[in-house]
Amino acid sequence: MARNDGARSRGNGRGSLTKSPKGVWIVWYYDADGRRRKVSSRSTVKRDAERLLESLLADVLRVKAGILDADALRRRDEKARPLEEHARDYFAAFAKKPRSRQAGQVKLCVLRRLLRELHGQLGRKPLLRDFAPDRVLAAMRDRVDAGLSPRTANHLRDQAVAFASWLTREGRASLPDFGARIPRFDESRDRRTVRRVLTPDEILRLLEVADARGRRLWYSLACYAGLRRGEIGRVTWGDVDLEARTIAIRNHKAGRCDVLPMRPELVEDLRRARPLLAPAALSTSRIFRTPVHGRTQLRDFARAGIPKRDADGRVADLHAFRTTLATNLQRSGVEIQLAQRVLRHEDLRTTLRHYSQLALRDVERALERLPAIVPTAVSARDGTTDSLVVVDAPRGLREVDRRGSSSGSSRRAKPRETAALAATSSTGVGASTQSQVMTPREDTGRFATRHEDLLSSVFTRAFSSAG
Repeated sequence: MARNDGARSRGNGRGSLTKSPKGVWIVWYYDADGRRRKVSSRSTVKRDAERLLESLLADVLRVKAGILDADALRRRDEKARPLEEHARDYFAAFAKKPRSRQAGQVKLCVLRRLLRELHGQLGRKPLLRDFAPDRVLAAMRDRVDAGLSPRTANHLRDQAVAFASWLTREGRASLPDFGARIPRFDESRDRRTVRRVLTPDEILRLLEVADARGRRLWYSLACYAGLRRGEIGRVTWGDVDLEARTIAIRNHKAGRCDVLPMRPELVEDLRRARPLLAPAALSTSRIFRTPVHGRTQLRDFARAGIPKRDADGRVADLHAFRTTLATNLQRSGVEIQLAQRVLRHEDLRTTLRHYSQLALRDVERALERLPAIVPTAVSARDGTTDSLVVVDAPRGLREVDRRGSSSGSSRRAKPRETAALAATSSTGVGASTQSQVMTPREDTGRFATRHEDLLSSVFTRAFSSAG
């Protein structure tokens, strides 16, 4: 029996036509696998729907005869469907995955904006066949021309590429190189929101202001654990282990669970705020029944004397605690891979590009730790200074031959010259004469290796004593 979506037209045993309430004819037929299919003719003329039904039935016969590929036929049919229907199926599939609700809302908002952009370009509702890289690139340029940042345009591109990948996996289209054909815009030239590093005095003032209003724990989770606003609102008492001093961060935007240690200050704040509930109720009870609103956070920052933007236009907000945490970790000599794990970034470049803000003073401190280069004592042979000493406290004094830098022949000294230089080194400067008995190639490689070791030790010590 034919399905009825409105007024029934006819059924001939091979397919049927129905008329929707808006007067558009709908075609029903069985594909080569015996599954019932529904296709809109997008026409109010019955003869157009009949021609479409005849064409679809002919394709079914060719597939059964092996003349036409079933996958190619399916992709052709899918391309004729509105892009909005595919997007609806995409959202339904995304909702089944363990992702946060906010991530799904952002994806939905961005793809709806893309559909509106394509509708404006075409003057009609876009079909799947209209979903092309050049049109997505044009939509990105329109966003930038409208005054939005390149980062916003790149976010539109990322969502379009993810949608294209899903279409390819589902067999609805063949778009394997969709992302490679859409270049990313340069975000470094126009960054609208750059967080700054909060000073210890600012953090203490903010915690005092929040403590007086019962919101200290909210900012402690952001300061000591680097949690995002949505993650703070989702943390339950079952995620916190006060004995082991660990916290489990679940269902955040990366869709995984991370267990991180906690600072003693955060553990103490959690102990004071822990309610007296039964263990079963406590494990599922959220720490914050109502998240702290953004406007409330702005008022707390203002009461603590922290301006929203500094002289350079950098922003101080709740997310700035993550920038502060990453920068302090790097100043303390923590490896960047560990900082990436603390911040829970999937890509190390995100930690380096957006969350690490080393100032000029940090670079100055690193340069101050470079070894000094001073002249050695006067040579006993000719009464001139012929070498330099690299003063490095952990390694002592090392002499680098300067005469051999002009030609390779001077490096191959005679035995008497070698003995004279050895006598000069007995004054206590620790000179090295190994380069004078080596070939130029061997001596160059030896000096390069020592130079690399020197820089490695310098920067290792600089990062270990930063801050």
